[in-house]
Amino acid sequence: MANAVAARHRQHGVAAIEFALLAILMTTLLLGLMVWWQYFQANQILTRAAGDGARAAHTLVITGTAPCVVTNAAANKASIETRVENIIKSQLTYSGLAAEKFSISNKLWKCSNTGTESFSFDVSYQLPSFIGSNSFLKEPTSLNIKDHIVVHFPSTT
Repeated sequence: MANAVAARHRQHGVAAIEFALLAILMTTLLLGLMVWWQYFQANQILTRAAGDGARAAHTLVITGTAPCVVTNAAANKASIETRVENIIKSQLTYSGLAAEKFSISNKLWKCSNTGTESFSFDVSYQLPSFIGSNSFLKEPTSLNIKDHIVVHFPSTT
């Protein structure tokens, strides 16, 4: 009987120590899961918004805003680029992301007058920090969609 009491007394704080060790591990896993969930959700939103912008550019070109015709070409390109930016910003805002952290770069128009022309652009977004920059967990800070957004349209000449 005394032996059983002594064994129980030696095990008295073991459960608390085991819980503390497991709680640290589970909290770390939960934070990591939440950080990557935020990243994948923002990536999905940004991809969808960029696709909506590309569809808007295609619609503008098809309906008569000719970016490769010498007359008004620069103004038409600027109009299309502005519309694409506004569509993407509105989609980001609608989805709950801060539109001011988004940028479009590498806008490239290919006007060859050979039948198929194109407009391509890259989209970047700065993610807000979820757990802070001084954390031991490294989290993604930016999203970049490069070389995936290309709008093809027929030559208008």
